[in-house]
Amino acid sequence: MTMAPTRSDTERPPRTRETPDDAALIADPDARDPGAGPVTSDTPRAGHRGVRTWRPSTRLLWAVTALLVVAAVAVAATAGRSAWQHQRDEDAGAAALAAGRQIAVNFVTMNASTFDADTKRVLDESTGTFAKEYASTLAQLKPVVTANKTVSTVERAEAALVSGDQDSAKVIVGVVAPTSNASTPKPEKKTYRLRLDLVKVGDAWKVSTLDFVS
Repeated sequence: MTMAPTRSDTERPPRTRETPDDAALIADPDARDPGAGPVTSDTPRAGHRGVRTWRPSTRLLWAVTALLVVAAVAVAATAGRSAWQHQRDEDAGAAALAAGRQIAVNFVTMNASTFDADTKRVLDESTGTFAKEYASTLAQLKPVVTANKTVSTVERAEAALVSGDQDSAKVIVGVVAPTSNASTPKPEKKTYRLRLDLVKVGDAWKVSTLDFVS
């Protein structure tokens, strides 16, 4: 007895048999017939023709490395020189400040019995205009100091650097100086504020101008 085909059997699409070419295409899409057109895919394939990866040459790598090394050395040298110069300026300022303070102390210190030694110390620390002016006053100053038995010492001295570089500096020094003489045997504290212009002479700082300031 022959059964009539049902509706589901008539609507079912016929099965097709995979040919060897179709199986090869599934395994390797590049195996398609060249005339069949390109195969599109969202996934990039390694080794796809037309895609190249840039790789720098050994010579270029060495050139870039050398350039970076030179740049690093230049930056380090600049930073090192700047730090060295800053340290030099700080050292010069500190030396000028110490010298200015000591010169001010020596200038105020005076004793009738040691007048020549006291004033020679100041002359040795002087130069320029101040050295000439100070030397010219000693002939008149010595008889006054000796006759009055003047004694001036320094109790305290504080100094501040106003400005300076490797060769010159300006320093302000405040001095408290107990002073006595024949008419005032008990020392009286006197306060002086001195401004000194210093210059570098050889390895030593010397005063070229000294003024009393208020």
